[in-house]
Amino acid sequence: MKLVTKALAIGISIIAGLVAAKISGAIWKGATGEQPPNVTNPEAQQRAKIGKVLAFAVFSGASASVIQAVTKRWTQKLVEKKRTL
Repeated sequence: MKLVTKALAIGISIIAGLVAAKISGAIWKGATGEQPPNVTNPEAQQRAKIGKVLAFAVFSGASASVIQAVTKRWTQKLVEKKRTL
């Protein structure tokens, strides 16, 4: 049972990370009107000034950290809830 829970937590974390990347990219594009300067968009990354690349890295890293923390807490609550049942 513990293995299934860990696999579920890993899967949820991966999905949450992908969703966070999409959301942060969409917010960046909405705020700046430009494509986000990230690894999946090398043309935008090469054109962007280093300040914009750094700002996007900080923004996307912070949002990913928050989503990861929320996801871990949520999965931990699910595990604890399952133990009490």
